[in-house]
Amino acid sequence: MKEIQNKIEIILKDHKKNALTERDLLSALGLQSQDKKVLVDELRKMENDGRLIKTARGRYGLPERLNYLAGILQGNKRGFAFLRPDLKSEDVFISADNLKGAAHGDRVMVRLENRKRSKKRREGTVIGILKRGSNRLVGTLHRDKKNYYVIPDDRRFPGPVVVPFKKVKGPEMGDKVVVEIEKWGQGTKPSRGKIVEHFGPAGSQLTEKLAFSHKYELPGDFPPAVLKALDLLPGEDEVAEALSAEGREDLRDLRMVTIDDELARDFDDAVSLQELPGRSWRLGVHIADVSHYVREGKPIDREAFKRGTSIYLAERVIHMLPPALSENLCSLQSNKNRLAVSVIMDIDDRGEMTGARFTPSLIKVTERLTYQQVEAYLKGQQEKPAFKDKSLKEMLDNMSTLAEVLRRRRMKRGALDLDLPEARIEVDKEGVPVTIEKRVMGRSESLIEEFMIYCNEAVAGYLTREKRPCIFRVHAVPAEEKLAQLRETLTLMGIGALSNIKILKPKHLNGLLEHTRGERTEKLVRYLVLRSLPQAMYSAENEGHFGLASQYYCHFTSPIRRYPDLVVHRILKQQLSPQGLSGERIKRLQARLPEVALHSSERERAAVEAERADEEIKKAQYMEQKIGEVYSGIINGVTNFGLFVELDNTIEGMIPVVELDDDYYVYNEKAASLVGERKRKTYRLGDAVKVRVIRASREEGQVTFAPAE
Repeated sequence: MKEIQNKIEIILKDHKKNALTERDLLSALGLQSQDKKVLVDELRKMENDGRLIKTARGRYGLPERLNYLAGILQGNKRGFAFLRPDLKSEDVFISADNLKGAAHGDRVMVRLENRKRSKKRREGTVIGILKRGSNRLVGTLHRDKKNYYVIPDDRRFPGPVVVPFKKVKGPEMGDKVVVEIEKWGQGTKPSRGKIVEHFGPAGSQLTEKLAFSHKYELPGDFPPAVLKALDLLPGEDEVAEALSAEGREDLRDLRMVTIDDELARDFDDAVSLQELPGRSWRLGVHIADVSHYVREGKPIDREAFKRGTSIYLAERVIHMLPPALSENLCSLQSNKNRLAVSVIMDIDDRGEMTGARFTPSLIKVTERLTYQQVEAYLKGQQEKPAFKDKSLKEMLDNMSTLAEVLRRRRMKRGALDLDLPEARIEVDKEGVPVTIEKRVMGRSESLIEEFMIYCNEAVAGYLTREKRPCIFRVHAVPAEEKLAQLRETLTLMGIGALSNIKILKPKHLNGLLEHTRGERTEKLVRYLVLRSLPQAMYSAENEGHFGLASQYYCHFTSPIRRYPDLVVHRILKQQLSPQGLSGERIKRLQARLPEVALHSSERERAAVEAERADEEIKKAQYMEQKIGEVYSGIINGVTNFGLFVELDNTIEGMIPVVELDDDYYVYNEKAASLVGERKRKTYRLGDAVKVRVIRASREEGQVTFAPAE
């Protein structure tokens, strides 16, 4: 009946009226009165899915035409939430009072509100919960005189959850548990539930690890079917046999290197570079041919699709592929025969591609280099490069030159320079963080990034020109409302770089980023710009990539850790084969790729959420040992209940307004500031402050500061 539903949507989209009656729809569909029951059933299904709204007068219309939106609720630990609409449109702010019992992860229907104070952003009210995101929450068990209750770990969920005495057998106060919601609360009424899983005392390392894995639905061990399939794969000695069997190009004599972090264990990509006459280059990007081993629809592939991506936590990696593949057979280890898909690109001195070819290959990496090694060499910090192959010196010099040419070309066309410093967290054998410091991308990492971007563009462009299906990596143009809000926030911070520009373009944003480079507000400005942009995602339709200013872009260079890359490899290899992509295969791909793209985007978001939460926990655990110490930081958030401050080492914490005890502070939303009534002392977004650590909780992943003055 999907056909009827699609026709209904088309009719409602094109009709001059915003809503139609059942009789109108029967007529428009060419159905008879006896078909009314079929129509009503389909309308009810569409209404339950959030694809339709039924008005008070019994008419049906598309939500977006009636000022409603359906989507997924993204909660915030501060109490409010955002709706991520199904349609590719701007997020909608929903205050705590307007959630109406909905929680993080729920699929909801929201009515858009037209309020004068909402000019800066769209606001809405939840009018219906279409589907609960999860009815199981991880939390800590407490009790009072009447009941037990569970405080959820994730403060984006309303809590606590009341659990009657009779439904608690085994767990004790202070234990980490999973509570299943039996009745969701609303308003002042709390949710009620029962305990369905018990991990042990909160705070213990094993308990917290189990609870974290459950909370973020992290994959466990690979299932038996996958392990059995691994036993049937060709071994190390059989790799070279694929050369003649598949008509691969033998590139083992080509000098190439991998450049990765010193702790890396899986190597997706190797690079080679040859200098050509006339100040031009031949760049080779050689990517592990995972598709040779992971066959479509087989157990390993099904598990890889389910996982979608590898997840990188501070003390462990949850692989998309079993280590036997990711760290061994597929990994491009030096001096070993390896299967790859090679992209060979000829590039002139302006960074323009003058030719490209794509080929399955057999390669042998000359030497494994690390970012740290290459960085030291490029900065001239090593008199004698620590390379086994001394001839790599010239190739690395040329690579550095070419990378800079490619970067200048990318910036000139409007790509955004948004590399934010990340945290580098080192943990001991017990998983306890021992150092946390800011990690800034160096020339060696930038070099590899430029080559990978160029390669991804080449593959996406080739498949597009050949009119072949592809999973694209897309990044939409930011909404005008978001850019207007960015301009206003920057003006409040005293940064007027965008104040006189009515229509913001990438070049203006890059000018802003360059204007604040080296300033104390540099990272905050980059964060504000990033927050004004929509999320990048996977799509079967090419919509371009705003952030990279790319007309065609896909992910191709990391098939060991990302499922979309693996799919693109299969498509490219089939296109390059003697028989090419058949018409039937193209139809199957066109039907399948939208689902793969959507699932991959969802798994990516889940992985990012888990990685971010793990980082917050490690940072809070680290700061538990720093109580009383003083740090310098920048105010990166101002609310009516306190200030959010980020330290130089990337750790973020909050100064509750009660800790600002030298005056009574009033929140000025328009000026994004807290102002003292008597002394008029003002805390603004972007201000530098000194703070003292007064509390830290790894369970909540939160750090609390007080002013150091």
